Amino acid sequence: MLNGSYDIVTGKSSNINQNIHYLKLINRDKLTFKDKLNLRQYIVKNKLPVTLDKKILLNEDLSISEIISHLDYFRENIMMSRPKLKDTILSCLVLLLMFVVPIYLSYFLSNYLQNHWLDPFIETLKSHTTFLNDFFHILLFDSYGIISLGSYSIVWALPVVIFIAISTAVISQTNMKSYIVWSIDPMMKYIGLTGYDIVPVIEGFGCNAAAVVNASQNCSACSKSNCVSLISFGSSCSYQIGATASLFSVMHLPWLFIPYLIIIFMGGIIHTKIWNPKTSLPSFYFNLEPLKTPNYKKTAKQSIEVIKNFLIQALPVFLFICLIASLLSMTSIISSASNIFNVLLEWLNIPNKMSSGILFSMIRKDGMLLFNMDKGQLLRSISSSSAFLLILFSSTFSPCSVTVSIIIKKLGPLEGFKIIVRQMITSVICLIIAIILFKIIL
Repeated sequence: MLNGSYDIVTGKSSNINQNIHYLKLINRDKLTFKDKLNLRQYIVKNKLPVTLDKKILLNEDLSISEIISHLDYFRENIMMSRPKLKDTILSCLVLLLMFVVPIYLSYFLSNYLQNHWLDPFIETLKSHTTFLNDFFHILLFDSYGIISLGSYSIVWALPVVIFIAISTAVISQTNMKSYIVWSIDPMMKYIGLTGYDIVPVIEGFGCNAAAVVNASQNCSACSKSNCVSLISFGSSCSYQIGATASLFSVMHLPWLFIPYLIIIFMGGIIHTKIWNPKTSLPSFYFNLEPLKTPNYKKTAKQSIEVIKNFLIQALPVFLFICLIASLLSMTSIISSASNIFNVLLEWLNIPNKMSSGILFSMIRKDGMLLFNMDKGQLLRSISSSSAFLLILFSSTFSPCSVTVSIIIKKLGPLEGFKIIVRQMITSVICLIIAIILFKIIL
């Protein structure tokens, strides 16, 4: 029987030809523990007739040249490839830009649409519906009106959803996602996650509920709870992003969105690190695919799917929230239910009337758009620091009701309850710290 060997460290091979019967891997003892795990996973995934323990008998399924090619790829692209600091920094910048650029473009588009189309349209519509009685006028045009407030969800949230859907699809189609996963793996392990866990976290910026489902199915058992916790606190869904972009724009301070997004995500990392003990994480190999030009048809299809979900699922729900809020505004129910937040609002020098926005943000994150009541006049009447803290608290105090139900369904009532209560505690603590810092600085 003819024997051949392959040095897994240097890549050198000997006696390699199509007639050999056995192939032996040498220098296996020089591999690190992580490299051995990576190699085993690579062998299993690619169904290679190779073992780390002894020389193996070759078969006709793969030629020796194909096996050597696979082993060379593993050495050059997986075993020998370690992310450097510049790779991690670049990935973080890409993640930041994939949200900053869409929001920057959305702001100018939404601002133009509101000033040149929406406001004149609403004023014209109001002037031609003076025949409506008080009930229908409140239902359509008052602080929580379906038209007066509901239109903000279209003008301010929809452009954000469109541009972020496109940027997320481009990242996926260019294979940039695999580079990001690989380069931030070491950093993610400091908070009890792996590089692969960033995928559902990124998807959480589209929809938290869908991201939680992905995390429960694809994250390893030891990092699943940590990943869900980070998504719940630190991933601002597209509806939340659209709502906060609208609020900061109404305040005429759109630049506040950048520190807001950074604080939310960093707060999620700190929250995850504090509440979750150190876990023994599995090692993975990362298949670094070469960057490529995006397939425009696939990019458009992926983007359209996200936009369609917003129009079909999110928009009707928010309009329904406006309807319910309008009806309840004619009673004392909203003020009674929102009294729990009055102490907080008084501490921030914010009118109690705005507590409804906090209440409805617990149902849906774009429920924060209720802060835009009276065309944003009430929001602009309070200090920018108080408004910022109000939006920050409403964003982080609780996941939306849909995400809460998914967390409980996927992780169980006990674990789900723990995640939600811990988030509420962290949110209150962060708010107190932020208030103290604002008082010291200002």
